[in-house]
Amino acid sequence: MNGMTDQDALSETALFGALRLDGDERGMRLDAAAIALAADRRTLAERLRRAIGGLALLGAGVAMEGVVAFAAFQLLAGVDFTGPMSLGLSLLAAVAERAVSLAALTASPSVGLAALAAVIFATIYERSNGRESMRVRAT
Repeated sequence: MNGMTDQDALSETALFGALRLDGDERGMRLDAAAIALAADRRTLAERLRRAIGGLALLGAGVAMEGVVAFAAFQLLAGVDFTGPMSLGLSLLAAVAERAVSLAALTASPSVGLAALAAVIFATIYERSNGRESMRVRAT
């Protein structure tokens, strides 16, 4: 630590001990039985008031979502998406044309035979040109 001597610094065990809660400072436990018992002690008027409050909060939340949805609809209703959509559709059509032509080309049996023949002829050519054998020579 900068500017501190070893005598001023606290040990790690002292720091951990200081951060622990004492016996009388224990955190509160969540006791489901006590919560249920406290809920049974409420009067009918208090239960009704809580139910009405919950419904009011639910209604306020739904109303806020409605306002936000209406504002978003009003904002997006005036935006013209025809330019980007036409560009996207034309790009999609161009890609689809290339994919269809490639699929038609590879679906033809003559293309596969020609590719196989090209590989065979290239292998024969490379082997006959005096290149080194593909066998490994152990020395």
